[in-house]
Amino acid sequence: MGKKDVGKGCEVLTPEFFLEQKQFNIWDCYSEERSNFNGRLHFHEFYELSVIYEGTSRFIVNGSEFAMGVKSLQLIRPQDYHCQQTGEGEHIRYYNLMFSADFISEDLLKLVEECPGPLCADASNAEWKELLRLIHSIKQAFRLNADDPLTQIYLRTNVENLCIFILQHQQNRNRSRTETMQEPIRRALAFIQHNYRRDIRLSDAAEAAGLSPSYFSSLFHSTMGIPFSIYLTNYRLQIAERYLRSSNLSVKQIAAVCGFSAYPYFVTAFKGEYGTPPGAFRKQITTG
Repeated sequence: MGKKDVGKGCEVLTPEFFLEQKQFNIWDCYSEERSNFNGRLHFHEFYELSVIYEGTSRFIVNGSEFAMGVKSLQLIRPQDYHCQQTGEGEHIRYYNLMFSADFISEDLLKLVEECPGPLCADASNAEWKELLRLIHSIKQAFRLNADDPLTQIYLRTNVENLCIFILQHQQNRNRSRTETMQEPIRRALAFIQHNYRRDIRLSDAAEAAGLSPSYFSSLFHSTMGIPFSIYLTNYRLQIAERYLRSSNLSVKQIAAVCGFSAYPYFVTAFKGEYGTPPGAFRKQITTG
């Protein structure tokens, strides 16, 4: 529940489950080696801000691998393919703040999207005490009266403060050459997210990444674990699935909006991923 397999070892998390029909949600989470999403590559259209208050783990974001522990913060964007890699005997406890793109200001959202590399930071001892106080205050306000207009302003303001903290404190971690090379892939993923409705070729994404098409193709496959063409199709399919659930567009219109120039191919690809043609999928939703 709350996730869908998009093929080739990657999953997309649905905002309907994790945001619970809201613009913002907060969970107090525990994760270990046997936890559901440990080691499982996934992405989602909402933003995920994690604040770790116990334990340690390793994370992979768009191919960059790094360790995080107590007093670490991380902000995951919609274009960030990521997974947690908690080893045997390890665990983490963390607050997970999830929010939609329209929950924070456009100016701040632009800065978040333009920042290169994984968005992570470590707090000092003094900063950590203030951050925990703020997180507990956010959690209490959300629990007591999440729908109150003043509470919503309070939540939005403080989530923005946390995003600003991460942007200001993002550390220049000592990365290996392999990790440093993944920034072009992040640029390509952002390019796909903003242009998936267009007729995108591998050469277009390679240009956005600043690499030659042949090298980009090889790097993308080795970093993401799937070829560029499969990633692009999977991304378009998960957008189409959302349109089928929430819009009144016809199936052919959805295919076009999501960048599928050939309608028969869209039907075949959708059935291959979701087990049923898009028209029948929509009927199951409306009648179920």
